[in-house]
Amino acid sequence: MGTIVTRWTVFFLAGIFLLLNLCVPGAQAQKVIKLGWSNPLTGPAGAWGLMNQAMFEASKTFINKKGGITVKGQNYKYEFIYADDKYTVTGGRAAGEKLIYNDKVHFLVGQFGVEPLAGWAPLAHKEKILAITGGSSILPKPEYPYVFHFSGTNNERSLSMCRVLKEKLGVKSTLYIMTDDLVGRVAQDDATKNREERGLEVKGTVLVPPNTKDFYPFLNQELKSNPDSIQCTLPPGLIALVVKQARELGFKGYIASATAVPADLEKWQGITGVEASKGYIGIMVSREEYSPLGLEFQDLYDSMKLKYKMSDIAYVMMPYVLKVAIEKTQSFDSDQILKVLRNDEFTGFFKVPVKAGGEKTFGIKNHIATPIPYSIITGLGQIKYLGSALVETP
Repeated sequence: MGTIVTRWTVFFLAGIFLLLNLCVPGAQAQKVIKLGWSNPLTGPAGAWGLMNQAMFEASKTFINKKGGITVKGQNYKYEFIYADDKYTVTGGRAAGEKLIYNDKVHFLVGQFGVEPLAGWAPLAHKEKILAITGGSSILPKPEYPYVFHFSGTNNERSLSMCRVLKEKLGVKSTLYIMTDDLVGRVAQDDATKNREERGLEVKGTVLVPPNTKDFYPFLNQELKSNPDSIQCTLPPGLIALVVKQARELGFKGYIASATAVPADLEKWQGITGVEASKGYIGIMVSREEYSPLGLEFQDLYDSMKLKYKMSDIAYVMMPYVLKVAIEKTQSFDSDQILKVLRNDEFTGFFKVPVKAGGEKTFGIKNHIATPIPYSIITGLGQIKYLGSALVETP
């Protein structure tokens, strides 16, 4: 008899516990907003993807700890689902199919490569899934209205870098080295069209095969023109080889790239050599000398405790801007959120507000340029902030 009573007591208490969990606010499973993240995690551009993954994870944690997203009284947290697009069109297509159809993500974020984006953009358009992208090579297009670009374009970045090189370091000439692919050809076209606006004498423009490891033949020939600087549009591992080989050939000038350095700066310097890396300039943020960054960014930076120098701020701001737009619309509808992205100003991570533009240039108001901070490497894992420039495409 005692055994029967005990069993019924257990069942009764279990039922009460289940009922309480169903009735008490917050006791149900946490609601999430799934963000699909497509980036290279392997291959020559893998260092960029791994860095961005770490930055997005930090941004997710930061936003979730501050309360997440509230829509119509319901609280949501961000959840990221990652996919390796291998920095190729086919890889981008496969990543998009996985994230959209298998993982059922609500939004896409983070992509920075024009080739993989070309793979999944048609899917995002077909399913009306809003994608907030970054990177210097992606250009907004009217045929893909659900792809919203948040970052400096290749030309905006290069123009801002040229201004910093001229104004801070007195650079007068440059040699461009770019990959012979879509990214490189877009960069070459920008450099040709905007030569006068950038204000530097162009000593040469070199297109190299995408997997080039031996830059000596190109450098031997092109460095005879005595440029003050070298500007690279290459993946980070290849830039490291350019730095190493150019120094071995006696080049003493500045080497720069209008993009972020890899997550592990010291590991990257293990390829270049510490002495050779001195004088390299890229998108890096010094904690001591902020540039255009606001209080929200300072809080995020301090919370990260990562070993790399923070680089492209646009990547950590994407989930934040999406949160602001969702909460303003109180909706997850892509069209409603796009109206906010196109018409509102956004603050918090920058000292200056940023807003969408680019309609005259791209045919669609789906582009927000962001302040771009440049720093110079001064030693092992050490950088010094040079300056920032905000260039906005009309």
